[in-house]
Amino acid sequence: MSQDQNPDSLSAALTVPPRRTLPQPALVLAVGAILASGALWLYQLNAMEQLKGDLASQLANNQKLQQELKTNQQQMATLQQQMQAQLTAQGNQLAESASRQESLATMYDALSRTESIHTLAELEQMLTFASQQLQLSGDVNLALTGLSNIDQQLARLNRPELISVRQAITRDMDTLKATPYLDVVGITAKLDSLISKVDQWPLIIDDGHDQPHKAGPAPQGESSAERLVRELWHEFKQLIQIRRMDKPEAALLTPEQAFFLRENLKLRLLSARSALLQRNETSFRTDIAAVKGYVQNYFDRQMPATAGALQVLAQLEAQQLNITAPDLSASLTAVRSARTTAERVKP
Repeated sequence: MSQDQNPDSLSAALTVPPRRTLPQPALVLAVGAILASGALWLYQLNAMEQLKGDLASQLANNQKLQQELKTNQQQMATLQQQMQAQLTAQGNQLAESASRQESLATMYDALSRTESIHTLAELEQMLTFASQQLQLSGDVNLALTGLSNIDQQLARLNRPELISVRQAITRDMDTLKATPYLDVVGITAKLDSLISKVDQWPLIIDDGHDQPHKAGPAPQGESSAERLVRELWHEFKQLIQIRRMDKPEAALLTPEQAFFLRENLKLRLLSARSALLQRNETSFRTDIAAVKGYVQNYFDRQMPATAGALQVLAQLEAQQLNITAPDLSASLTAVRSARTTAERVKP
């Protein structure tokens, strides 16, 4: 009875109590949360794997870059060593080149100084000779030519210490250009021409240098007999000539005296040429006047050769020889001073 009375006790104990069911939305949310957590975990897992792969790839790249950087550093170090060696070699070459250049400059300076000394010595001799010739002959053109050649040689040297020498030479050249010119060559040529023509001048006593008179034109209506008489008379007048001689002694010259007269004229003209070269105006005028007097007294002045000779002698007689020629002392002093200075300079 008791069992019957407590039917629910055993069955209740053996009976599984019914499960409590959750509401449907909560279950969905729980499942969604679980799925989301799982998806998130999977995503994070994939992300971690991808990150690990990226890190491994970056590490590999970094190692590669480090290796390349190390290789580049080694190459740079090698190149730097090579460049340092090249710079050292170039520095040695530059030092050697500088030393050679200094040696060459010293040698060139010594050679230039030696050349300058020799050139100045030659120029001093040339100036001395030109100065002597200028004082003896008075040939300004010859002195100008010599100074011009000296200035050209100094210009080729092109050394600053020779500027004063060139200035002195330029001043002397200007002085020579302002000096009155005496044409020694022209006067000498005239004297030589007179000497060569002395033998051609006709003496007063020479025959055959009078110009024959031509017969006049025949008058109109003249007969043959009258023309014959006129021509005979003309030829007869040519046979006999009357000449007036103011110098009787000129007619008394023998051929031997005439020869010595011409030789004396030549000697006088040669003496005049020597006086010209010596600038002896007194002797020059005396010789020219003597020659002129001989020509006027003993030669036929009406002949063209004699008239031309007298004209040349008159020109020579009026020639002035006493022209004071300047000296070249300024140029000589400058050249000697430059040569002395160059010799004193130590190489």
